[in-house]
Amino acid sequence: MRLFRWADEEGRPRLGVSGDGAAAVDLTAALGVRSIPELWERHPEAGALAEAVAAWWAELDHRPMPSALLLPLDLDELWAAGVTYERSREARNEETEVKESIYDWVYEAPRPELFFKAPAGRIAGPGEAVGLRRDATWHVPEPELTVILGPDGRIFGYTAGNDMTARDLEAKNPLYLPQAKIFHRSAAVGPTVALAGTVDPYALTVRLVVRRHGAVVFEGAAEVRRLKRSLDELVAYLAHEWPLAPWTGLMTGTGIVPPDWFALEDGDEIAVTVDSIGTLTNVARRIDADWAKVGTPPPRLLRVDPRDTVVVALGQLEPGMRLQVGGGGELVVRDPIPFGHKVALVAMQPGDPVIKYGEVIGVATRLIEPGQHAHVHNIDSNRGRGDLLARKEAHIG
Repeated sequence: MRLFRWADEEGRPRLGVSGDGAAAVDLTAALGVRSIPELWERHPEAGALAEAVAAWWAELDHRPMPSALLLPLDLDELWAAGVTYERSREARNEETEVKESIYDWVYEAPRPELFFKAPAGRIAGPGEAVGLRRDATWHVPEPELTVILGPDGRIFGYTAGNDMTARDLEAKNPLYLPQAKIFHRSAAVGPTVALAGTVDPYALTVRLVVRRHGAVVFEGAAEVRRLKRSLDELVAYLAHEWPLAPWTGLMTGTGIVPPDWFALEDGDEIAVTVDSIGTLTNVARRIDADWAKVGTPPPRLLRVDPRDTVVVALGQLEPGMRLQVGGGGELVVRDPIPFGHKVALVAMQPGDPVIKYGEVIGVATRLIEPGQHAHVHNIDSNRGRGDLLARKEAHIG
């Protein structure tokens, strides 16, 4: 079972599911949901969701699979693992100008190499351009199975990924790895998310085809079963001392490395195909000042625990704003809300517990509607109130 998104006539995303890659069920039409996080809100366990998705696929009307897909999921963070295949170790040893074999150490060490790849809003989706640095000349795509972690920190599903790399920077000095890996549009994922439990990730094959002016200039394939480390091991190390964001992606390393003479050029088409997921296609583009211009992102709402009834405003909010909530859903702001203040996520009646960061912080003293300012004027704090603190176990246990 694979989940995906596409745009309707008004440009709004729609969510679908496919069991065969040829036909689709429109979950937006059937259930009113437009994103994977919204779907998760209804079935917050991967196993239950997989069963529900399989039932929808079997029972609801099918339509042709949309041809142009969007980024399947707006990830909060994207991370990556390095030197997880023997071929990757060999290639890094060949390219590096550092004489000692640090990549052998990484490959054999108990602790894997993990690095940050991209924050929310910096990840390319299907059909979008990926970047080529202006201060580097040796770029390669790194096709990788990418793990999607849900709000519970477990593997939710799998997608295809392209971990773009400036090999000449890393070859010069391994400490340049952040610059070799992190630049404008240096990562792409998609086109679908195959649900965990509906596919065996170790039975998958990752394929890469690069075309230049329509002609194939490189192709290769790698079997995921040849990973040096298990997916669970990589996820466990990522979670060490790092509270995972509600929706996190983890690229698991590449087993496909083009020869040293190959370098991407402006306009090259990169196609990464993974069985049961589909083909992620992007075009390489040299970064320039106009394309790399970063606009001011909209304010965000911080939701730490799925039980929270209030969220925190990460920026000044004004009435009428429509904002996405971490973990899924959309919230319409009703009041002017200062940075750092609380916003009601659900309707609360007088006496209802107010939950923030998974903890009861007080009770509502009047009706609070979703999107309203949640503060001392409508909340009685439990600080110093033993009677309110005693309710905590009953409400969130």
